[in-house]
Amino acid sequence: MKNRLKKNTRIKLISLLSALTLWMYVMAIVDPEDTRLFENVPVSVTNIEELANEDLVVYPETDLVADIYIRGKLSYLQNLSKEDIHVYGSINTPIEGKNYLYLKVNATKQLSYEFKSDFIVVRLEKIVHEEKDIRSDIRGDYAEDVDTVVLQQSTVNVSGPRVLVEEVDYIKADVEVNSNTDNKFTQRVKLVPVNKSGKEVKGVSLDSKNISAEITLLEEKEVSINIQSDGNLDDKKVYEINPETIIIKGKKEILDNINYINTEKIDLSTIGQSKKVNLIIPEGITSNDKTATIKVKEAENIVQRLIYNSDEIELRNNYDKIDISELNIPDSINVEIQTNDPNTKVTKSDIKLYIDLSDGDNESKNYAIKYSSDINFKSLKIIPAVVGS
Repeated sequence: MKNRLKKNTRIKLISLLSALTLWMYVMAIVDPEDTRLFENVPVSVTNIEELANEDLVVYPETDLVADIYIRGKLSYLQNLSKEDIHVYGSINTPIEGKNYLYLKVNATKQLSYEFKSDFIVVRLEKIVHEEKDIRSDIRGDYAEDVDTVVLQQSTVNVSGPRVLVEEVDYIKADVEVNSNTDNKFTQRVKLVPVNKSGKEVKGVSLDSKNISAEITLLEEKEVSINIQSDGNLDDKKVYEINPETIIIKGKKEILDNINYINTEKIDLSTIGQSKKVNLIIPEGITSNDKTATIKVKEAENIVQRLIYNSDEIELRNNYDKIDISELNIPDSINVEIQTNDPNTKVTKSDIKLYIDLSDGDNESKNYAIKYSSDINFKSLKIIPAVVGS
């Protein structure tokens, strides 16, 4: 048994040595030729600087690759990798649009090659420069409180392939407003090229990526609410409104001319105990309060409210014969009264409202509404206190 194992082992060793000897003979003496296909070999453009000097660029940007057959001795092919193959080409007489890149390869004498295709179609685009408008895109918790945004510049130069530059509709300036602690402040804003759908256009360059923006917020003002009656009211009743004042927001030049907010006209005789009424918010003004509640006050309450119409306002010292319609007096004028004696019931016959036209501001033509009465009031407030053209 042992002799048989020794005999088999000897035969196997002889066979292995024979195979190795034959392989070494083939590789050293015969070394047959073979062909290998290398796919997606990177291709370089040798005259890329020439293209740049003519303001041309490969677009769309793609990885230029080629497939190549390499033929040679098996010993060479076995050690050859894709990284060892340098495929290149140049674009002769380049033009905007379709061009042909004819391929070449660095190869040794021991190897030959053949491309699946001798050329690659390459598209070139002209590099162009255009001025594009900058527009503010206001975002953040206090975006609605922004009055104005003044940008450092109104346009920026955009450069890149013609097809991309033409896609840019405008440059978006991202303005973030997440605080209203300061009425006016400055921040650096990012510029983003976008198309007509507002989507970013990538692949173009901007002369400036960031600019300064001065942001001014809307101003706030607290004003009284003026109840407007349609004429039907009970003089024996006193009315109150809640809230008595509201906060309005707007541009300063608009707020300066607003001293009160009117309610919609209401038939006060239909109130009962209370009734909600809409507020008339002027154009260009915003407020969180859109309605108010009118209630009938009990006789024992100290503060009373009387409502006059414009015909009950007397014009005094009207030397220039000004028509009352020129003074923009609201249809309803509210008078809030607080007497020293809570039991004193005041009616409109106790208070005379008038405007002294000799006391007006000649430039603004504003006039204060005044009153005369035999009663000594603890306080009296007229809403609106000033009218004018």
